[in-house]
Amino acid sequence: MPQHSVRSIGRCGWLGGARRGIVAVAATASLGWGWTAVAPTARAQAPGPDLFAVDPKSADELWEAVDYLTRTGQGRQAVPYIESFNKLDVDDAELLKLRDRFGAGSFLRLSDDPATKPFAKPMIDRLVAASQRLQADPERIKKYVPALLASPAEQDHAVDRLRESGSFAVPAIAAEIDKHDATSPKRERLVYNAGRLDTSSVPAWIAVLDAPDPALAGDAARILGDLGDRRAIPFLTYPAAAADSPPALKAAAAFAIEKLTGKPFALQPRSPVETLDDAAEALARHQYEMPSEQVLIWRWDAARNAPAPYLAKQVDVEGIFGGRLADQALKLDPNNRRARVVRLGFLLERAVDRVGYENYPEKAPEVQAEVLAAGPEVLGDLVRGAIATDRPTLAAAAVAALGKVADPALGSQGGRPHPLVEALSAPGRRLQLAAARAIVELGPSRPFPGSSRVVPTLARFLANNEKPVAVVVDGNPTRGAMVAGFLRGMGYETVVEPTGEAGFRAATQSADVELVLAAADQVAGAWDVQDVLSAFRGDVRAAPLPFFIYGPKNLEYKRPNLAANYPGVKFVILSDDPRALERQIGKPSELSDEERASQAKQAADALATIAARPRSLFKDDLAGVAESLSVAIGLRDVEGSVAAALADVPAPQAQRALADAILDASRDPDLRRDGARRLARSVQRFGPMLAADQEVKLADAFDAEQDPELRTGLGAVLGALRRASHGSGPPTR
Repeated sequence: MPQHSVRSIGRCGWLGGARRGIVAVAATASLGWGWTAVAPTARAQAPGPDLFAVDPKSADELWEAVDYLTRTGQGRQAVPYIESFNKLDVDDAELLKLRDRFGAGSFLRLSDDPATKPFAKPMIDRLVAASQRLQADPERIKKYVPALLASPAEQDHAVDRLRESGSFAVPAIAAEIDKHDATSPKRERLVYNAGRLDTSSVPAWIAVLDAPDPALAGDAARILGDLGDRRAIPFLTYPAAAADSPPALKAAAAFAIEKLTGKPFALQPRSPVETLDDAAEALARHQYEMPSEQVLIWRWDAARNAPAPYLAKQVDVEGIFGGRLADQALKLDPNNRRARVVRLGFLLERAVDRVGYENYPEKAPEVQAEVLAAGPEVLGDLVRGAIATDRPTLAAAAVAALGKVADPALGSQGGRPHPLVEALSAPGRRLQLAAARAIVELGPSRPFPGSSRVVPTLARFLANNEKPVAVVVDGNPTRGAMVAGFLRGMGYETVVEPTGEAGFRAATQSADVELVLAAADQVAGAWDVQDVLSAFRGDVRAAPLPFFIYGPKNLEYKRPNLAANYPGVKFVILSDDPRALERQIGKPSELSDEERASQAKQAADALATIAARPRSLFKDDLAGVAESLSVAIGLRDVEGSVAAALADVPAPQAQRALADAILDASRDPDLRRDGARRLARSVQRFGPMLAADQEVKLADAFDAEQDPELRTGLGAVLGALRRASHGSGPPTR
């Protein structure tokens, strides 16, 4: 049975999960008071399984027939009655009365039978919409608010009804409270009854803490204390701690925290700044489970002089409330670096979400200015925090900014590698490329820990595939093929190798390799699984790749040394269920073809920059990626930059790849002209390393070429070859 939202728009719409929050509600409504279907009480039914003594006609009669037939497994016989019910003009109130009478299960049960299943979702959607409209109906709410001042029985009834509206009841109650003097018994009774609502009203009462009237804000604090939800504590902390808080609000907020925790505010285990930092950082790290992509948040509306709901995206919800908490922590302690990091992260993440990663910072220059002004220490902390909490896109944007303000020496910090160097080995294509480019742009002049990773990292981006690649290492071909099939179903291209040596080679060929999976047993060849791990973790190209070892359930306990000796390695329980594998390793990255092509171009340009700098720290490393460069010169959009890098590689592969590009008449004329100049320079510097047939073909091309500029370039190549061979005839080899 499909699960619909169990959160009413006015009920319990928390940011949930391990760390549950209190500022937003789902933009959907529930069927009622939860999902446990209670068996309906016995009702008089007509005799017979599908024949009723009186033909049902009213909405109540029709749904009673539907309920009976679906409960007794007669879904096909129920269909005519559902169709008749749908033709009636049933209003929200009547529909919800039917829900209350027959239970939510009566409607959810439609999904259980193939005959009634087509009617299930439309019917449930009607109930959700009706519940939402009822809960948010201002006229209905206003009818019950005055009863909060009536007899005890009427007060109890009004509280019960207003609970159904959750946060939507708060504006009317707050307005009624505000009508009475601060010392009025009526105001006291209203505050008392508001504190008897349930926790679904907390988001709106938090918004009332921002009311300009300190007395009303103080009442909101008292109500939050009475509601008993500890998730309100971070929002009560600043008014309780700030020196400039109005006395009434300050005292009420402190007392509310004491009531929620059982300890006086002054004796809380975490200081106010730490409490605010903790909550802001939890939001920054996405530790609050949002009820949906679009969530309803409550904020004080100055124009209405009341709390009001607003629909917002998840990233904006986190930024709004997390940024506010971080700002409050900074007000209490302006030197609080942790809050500065968190606040900067919200600012940057929201900007990237708004304009798109590929358009940042060009389309958000005002944000970039503030990000750069934060300085290298704060940016470095942000990079490390984003990496640690698996936010590679935020980390990539922060890395690009850090590269513009960091010390080019890139020295270790506190016994750890520089954040830019850490980013080179962190998971995520965007992040690795951003780190390598940032380091190249910095142009460090002296080696640093990790400097040998820069060029191999860039080279891995040159071979750009349409899909991310997963490498499977398994000496059992049947099992390896099964795992590969699961991965293809998830969106990966797969490479299956029987030996660790072959798997290692496959994993280091391209940046499109996103993960490696190896069988815990039966790895063929000379390497066992520990040898495979040693090779991967010891290589600058392979070390950043997520590595999974798969096997039986007790694998983690049978081989604990693997996790201990190779941090970051994860165990996967292998079964015949592809969904189980996806739950354990996650889905592949979803980069567009355009972004992958752009990444290849950026990597090629960075390699060309290295080649163009006479004393670049990374220039000697180009020879180690000659094979990748030689292949990449055949790819569109990167060939020019690749040719520039190849010209500085003293290897036969480099010269021969340049010659092949020059001799290919189908290639771009500008590439051929530029390539000829670069090949001539390479021969001058490193001597001739072309194949014999290439030298002959170059001479033939020179004789036949009509383009003056290309012919000049070919002439320079031939002249360099003659000089190297000290002869006067056609160059041969």
